[in-house]
Amino acid sequence: MTRERLFGSDVSFMAWCRSCELLPSWSKECGWVQTDVDTFIHRYLACVDNQGTREVQPMMELEVKTRSGSLTASQVDTYRKKHATTIQHLRWNGQTLVNYGVSFLRMNGTNPVDSTMMTWGRFKRPSLAEIIWREIILEQLIKLMRFEIHPDTLAENSFRRHHKTQSVLVAEEMPLGFIAEREVITRS
Repeated sequence: MTRERLFGSDVSFMAWCRSCELLPSWSKECGWVQTDVDTFIHRYLACVDNQGTREVQPMMELEVKTRSGSLTASQVDTYRKKHATTIQHLRWNGQTLVNYGVSFLRMNGTNPVDSTMMTWGRFKRPSLAEIIWREIILEQLIKLMRFEIHPDTLAENSFRRHHKTQSVLVAEEMPLGFIAEREVITRS
């Protein structure tokens, strides 16, 4: 059997897992951890800048601790491994996907409105179990969840283009043999 929940109740499947003797938290043959996902955030609408639409879709998992709850050592170990294996930037289907891994929100109430204190946590480095906690306010939390500020630095995160663009006219011979100019956008 796995450890009982500290607060709230399980969905039926998780309750079954916790009661199943073949899925023990620890035994000589098996050590099994079950952690529910509090929320997974995905900003799917495209970012737009002065050059047009840019298909950047950021995402991250957020573990929320209410009532000033703390992470267990087991949760830190599991989330550290998940964080280290999910942080990535990749091109997929014409889109840039940015996975920021795992973030933590701890508040002394049950939600941001009834909390007088909120802290945002991120692993210092993916390979370390140390979490850096920063006190935040509601406005910052919303910006974090909208990916308007970076989850590690809390600095502006606009997904702006970092490369200079230039428009160049190129003369090309067309299939029928005549020469025509075509505009080409180059990026440094």
